[in-house]
Amino acid sequence: MGIRKAKSGQVTVFIIIGLIILFVVGTVLYLSRTQVTKEFEAVRPAVSEIPQQVQPLRDLVESCILRLGADGLRRIGDSGGYIDTAGFNVNPIEPTEGEAIEFSPGAGPKIVYWWHMKSENDCEKNCVFDTLRPALYRSEGGNSIESQLDKYLTDNLRDCLGNFEDYVKQGCQVQELGQPKVTANIAEEDVFFVGKYPLRALCGSQTFDIEDSYVSIPLNLKEIYNLATELTNFENENRILEQTTKNIISTFSEVDSSKLPPPRALNVGPPQPGTFWIKFEVLRKLKGLLTSYIPLIQPSSVLNYNYIAAPQDTRDPEHYELLYNRQFFIPLNSTHPTLEAHFMYLDWWEPYFDLNCNGQLCQADAGTNFYLIPFTINRYQFAYDLSYPVMIEIRNPSAFNNEGYSFKFMLEQNMRNSDAFSAETQLLPAAASDQVPSIFCNPEQQTSGDINIYVKDGKNLKGLDEATISYLCGKAICNIGTTAEGNFTSKFPRCLGGTLRVTKQGYASYSAPMDVIDEEPMKADVLLEPVRYFNVTIKNYAITKSGKSADWAFKEFGLLRPPPTQTAVITLVRNGTIYDEQYTTAVELTGAESGELALIPGNYKVRIMSFLKGIEKLDENGMKTIGDLVFPVDHRCIKYKKGFKSKKKCYDVPTTPLVFNQTSPFPYGGADYDYTFTASMLRGNTRIEFRQFVMGIDKVEERNRIIEDLDQINKVKMYATSEQDRINPVIS
Repeated sequence: MGIRKAKSGQVTVFIIIGLIILFVVGTVLYLSRTQVTKEFEAVRPAVSEIPQQVQPLRDLVESCILRLGADGLRRIGDSGGYIDTAGFNVNPIEPTEGEAIEFSPGAGPKIVYWWHMKSENDCEKNCVFDTLRPALYRSEGGNSIESQLDKYLTDNLRDCLGNFEDYVKQGCQVQELGQPKVTANIAEEDVFFVGKYPLRALCGSQTFDIEDSYVSIPLNLKEIYNLATELTNFENENRILEQTTKNIISTFSEVDSSKLPPPRALNVGPPQPGTFWIKFEVLRKLKGLLTSYIPLIQPSSVLNYNYIAAPQDTRDPEHYELLYNRQFFIPLNSTHPTLEAHFMYLDWWEPYFDLNCNGQLCQADAGTNFYLIPFTINRYQFAYDLSYPVMIEIRNPSAFNNEGYSFKFMLEQNMRNSDAFSAETQLLPAAASDQVPSIFCNPEQQTSGDINIYVKDGKNLKGLDEATISYLCGKAICNIGTTAEGNFTSKFPRCLGGTLRVTKQGYASYSAPMDVIDEEPMKADVLLEPVRYFNVTIKNYAITKSGKSADWAFKEFGLLRPPPTQTAVITLVRNGTIYDEQYTTAVELTGAESGELALIPGNYKVRIMSFLKGIEKLDENGMKTIGDLVFPVDHRCIKYKKGFKSKKKCYDVPTTPLVFNQTSPFPYGGADYDYTFTASMLRGNTRIEFRQFVMGIDKVEERNRIIEDLDQINKVKMYATSEQDRINPVIS
């Protein structure tokens, strides 16, 4: 009996030991797996303990970092990944010709394209497609989201603290012992900020030094970024926006002037003019359809995915549900249960649009037989060229204490000849966790000989203070230092194929190749051109006609003052070298009013686009007022023979008056040309007068306006090309 008890006790001990081993192994595996997940995240600092007297000072610093961090993240989300969007070109008249879109006209914010056609809209071959998606981690180089947050918080921390007034009120003084520096770190589930700001607090006879601070903002920015990347890549691979557009055109097109023109249709019947459309009206209908149906695009596995069921009175519920749930569906490879994804098109984002029509009149290719049995064959075949921006908003509704966080970015739909138009797809990589910090910018790597940079002001040729000297090698960007009285001398990291960059607020940046390969001293002189501001106006040359059926022509009447209903947008894009950052400037002018244009010397592509938002009229009291620009209904007839008898068939073109006004402006004029503004031309001058050719439809009586006049819109720029000497800017 005793032996049995001993064996039983041994078994119990072994079971306990086994359970302990199992628990230990399980714990080790769990911790190892957790360690693998977190291995490459930035190290979270252990903030040193400080005396109670200076804890309010640290709290003040951390509250500012929290406020600035939240503000920086919201700015990042509002613009597609950028805190400062001033350098991105926005074209308010042709949004698909820019690098970013203004969410609200003239008000912003700017939202950058994560995928778009960089070439001009009329590009036919070798077209360039591009992404402006920023990198997530500073180790990836470039203007990464982490490095932008670093700069934003570091630059604004002093202003936020306001000379430490809240802490000084407690009876202490604060001294700066060094420069503030804040580093942002995007982790799996949050964004945390590490602050280094050496401060000394003098409280009576006691002295306390503090430096470290730490703030965490719970926000899954990495997941949001990766979902945005996955949606961008899905568009690149599968052309979901183009598929959706084709479905919309197919569904809502028909041989009916109240519908969209059909891509293909054939009608045979008695002699008749056939159905026709006005291109302006087609675009108006199309914009309304895009506004309504683009929001139906839904990715799977997100918080707001909603299966669309057919209404009870639907004739074919199966077809309805197939259309709305399959045609607008994006299958994702990942799940995002805390995130929403929304697609949006707004009708003030003007598309690039064209149809293979005879000017503005879109009609059938018709053939008519007038003998024996008269009949007409109307063949409709319309090819759509269409580009328009689509905004995608990824939203975490529970972030920021349930206030929500949104990340917006733009994609561009491109269709030519009614089919998807793109270059070879190049997919974007998702953000990885194993980003290894670059050591290129470490001070230990600055092993060259002394390099002296002298920076001069392009306006007065004197040495320029506080110009930032940077050195680029591959994706790494190192800020080396700033100038004093134009001079800067330092050792640089070594790089073959590097680039020197010099920047200063209010000046055009300078970039040039610079190889640093040995210890030989080097010297470089740099000229920074200041941004100059000019008072800008515009005047017109008009092409006109003298009667209803008369030809349009340019007659020398001299320069004309713009009508008060004219709006002109002048955009200048500098044609720089491959090393230069793009410089774009623009001004919008109403009538004869002036505007301000910021300009630096250089060769520019100048684009002028003008619109007429109605015309001046006299009311019954003889007072000037603004009215609609109207193309009236024109009653027309055709004659044909039926047997031995003559017949007549009449129709109206357009079927209803075509009206242009404030909400539907008339394309009035414009120009495209290259022009060089030299430093000597700009020096000492303050005014620029631009000139353009316009279609003087406002000078033609309403009863003499016909739909064929609209063909002249495309000829205005031809006059500008053949008569460029007339329209070159005049600087004074």
